[in-house]
Amino acid sequence: MLTEQRNMEDDGARLAGRVLKCSISKLEFPEVCPVCMREPEDLVTVTVIEKSSFNKGPDNIISDYMGSRSEVDVALAQARGAATFWVPTCMKHGTGSLRTDRTKLVAVCGFFGLFYIVLYYVLGVINAIQLSRPLLGPAVGLVVSSSFMVLLLLYGAIPRALERKLRFLDIDRGKDLVYLRIMNPEYAEAFIQLNEMHTEIAE
Repeated sequence: MLTEQRNMEDDGARLAGRVLKCSISKLEFPEVCPVCMREPEDLVTVTVIEKSSFNKGPDNIISDYMGSRSEVDVALAQARGAATFWVPTCMKHGTGSLRTDRTKLVAVCGFFGLFYIVLYYVLGVINAIQLSRPLLGPAVGLVVSSSFMVLLLLYGAIPRALERKLRFLDIDRGKDLVYLRIMNPEYAEAFIQLNEMHTEIAE
């Protein structure tokens, strides 16, 4: 039940970006993709770990988006004070588009590997300046290697479209509550219509 009077026409626009408090046990997700509103073709598993305190800050994301997970993994997550949700998505924004632990590891390892290459070219630029040698070679190497390092870091660090549109903030298993933020107005409206009786705006 929502604490404010709502008009169906502007539900999505008004609630998009707001923190919603929903019942974990009764939570349902619309059978559309949270990003593009297309018919679902994939099912993404999201595990949210409970925290001792809740912070509504925009960077406070503790959910783990995963493509698929076994029943054993889900049971272990729940035993650790976590809740697992299954979100219908399209193939474009589903399992294949998400950041995995492997993706993050590759990005971190690549970043540190390129760091030494960047350092090499930095020393080359300094050496060229001090000894009045040609500067073009080390400067180009520095720009190229630095660009690759930044791109690799962004590849592993930037949340994907699904993570940005549907953000799980926290859970309270004792009170059977999950806090989430929906950025897509159309999806927010569909979500509220489906969960109206056990959802409210968290103030």
